[in-house]
Parts: sequence; structure tokens; C-alpha cells
Amino acid sequence: MSTTELTPQERRFESERIHASAQVLLLAAIGLAIFGVGKLVGSAAFGMGYSQVGSTIAFVGTVVVLISLVLHVDHLSFRLGLSAIVLVILCAIVLGVAQLLGAFNVGRIKGWLVGAGWVLGGVGLAMVAVHKEGQMKATLTDYASGAPWQARVTVHASFLTLITAAIGLVLYGVGAIGLTNAAGRGPLVLMSVGGVLAAIGVISHVEHLVPRIGLVAVIAGILSPLFWAASTIPNAIDPSNSANGSVTRLCLGIGALLGALACALAFAKKLSTDR
Repeated sequence: MSTTELTPQERRFESERIHASAQVLLLAAIGLAIFGVGKLVGSAAFGMGYSQVGSTIAFVGTVVVLISLVLHVDHLSFRLGLSAIVLVILCAIVLGVAQLLGAFNVGRIKGWLVGAGWVLGGVGLAMVAVHKEGQMKATLTDYASGAPWQARVTVHASFLTLITAAIGLVLYGVGAIGLTNAAGRGPLVLMSVGGVLAAIGVISHVEHLVPRIGLVAVIAGILSPLFWAASTIPNAIDPSNSANGSVTRLCLGIGALLGALACALAFAKKLSTDR
């Protein structure tokens, strides 16, 4: 159905509908929760210290999140573009391998993989912007030719949101790679700036999702990237502080659990709206 054939009520329903399946949302919530628990287990704030167990748990969580992405790949490919989704899935795979290596205390290789994973994620978001541009050009071509609009813009995020988040993830990844080769504040500052930019990109997109997933889920979705972005700031301020590693894992754990809460609430909303 073309855009012009939709009634205002149908357009509103489509804009508020949760497109992810209940199974995908549930798996994403479980995966993020497991990842968050793994990071908290590795935090000295819980009296356990950084451990291989924490990295192993985080790896399991990453695998579950990856499964949720794969189950949703057909719909995501249609909306965001196949190349973008392939890159995002590769991002999740690489980050999962990095967590697995963390369980074996393979620090240097893990740093390279973490950096490469986030760079892949950033490039994936940039490809979403490219996909949106192509859809908009097709829509304008239909309009200029006087033909009924057959093309549809399926990417809801703005170009500013996508580019900001993409640049942020790339900077974060480059900083993580830099940490494997150089000490000091430089790479850490790069990661902090990248994390903040990525968080801004995510927040600028999720705030309009209140009609779809609810206010509490959106608040959790906003707080989650903020904690992720904050995870590297203590290191950038004082790299010599031995407690920074624990704070980093604590922030990552809380951020992941907030993301899990957002997915769980979206899952509940999905069940209630699809009856």
C-alpha cells in the first residue's frame, strides 16, 4: 500500500506499532540482562573483583542479543538496509568474541576486537543513513514524475541522529584500538567523546518512541546509553586511578540492565497491543 492510500488513523497505527516480534524483544531483554549481570559480577563494587566468570556471563548475554538480531534480520533488512544489518551483526559477533577472550585474560587482542566491533557498528549506522537517502530520493522521484508514491521511507531516525551516533561509535572504537598501542588520556578522551556522541544520537531517537513503548521504557532507554557513555569518563579524567576499571564495569552493567528493562517493557507493550 502506498503512503497516499493510508488513512490518518492507519498512519497513526503504523507509527505507534512495535515492529519487533515479542520473541525478539524478550530475547534482547534476556541477553542484555545477562550481559549486565556479567559486568556487575566483574565489578569490585560487589565485592567479587574482576573475574573470568564475569566475562563469560557477558559473553553469553552477547550471544543471546545476537540471536535476537538474527531473528529480526528480515524486517531490519527491509527497514534499514541489508548492508547495515550485516555490519551490525558483525559488530555483535566481534564484541561477543572479545568478551569470550576476556574470560581467558587475553587483553591486547580483546582491545583490538572491541575497537573493531564498535567501528563496524558505527559504519553500519552510517549505512542506515545511506539507505534512508536512497529511499528519500526514490520518493522525490515519484513525486516529481506525478506518479503515485510507491517508495516509502522506512528509516524513522533523522540523518542527524544517525550520523551523530555513527561518528560516536567510530570514535569510541578508534579510541579502544588506540588503548592497545598507547597509554595516557588520548585514546580515553576519544572513547569518552565517542560515547557521549553515540548517547546523544540514541537519546535523540528514542524520545519520540513514547507512543510505541511507553514513557518508562523510553526513560530507561535514555539512561542506558548515558551510563554506557559514562563508563570511560573516569579513566579519561584520571587514568592512574586503580578503581576506574570497577567503575567502568559497574556503569556498563547498569546501562545494560536499563536496556534490558526497556526491552522488557516494550515486550509487555507488544503483548498488550497485539491482542
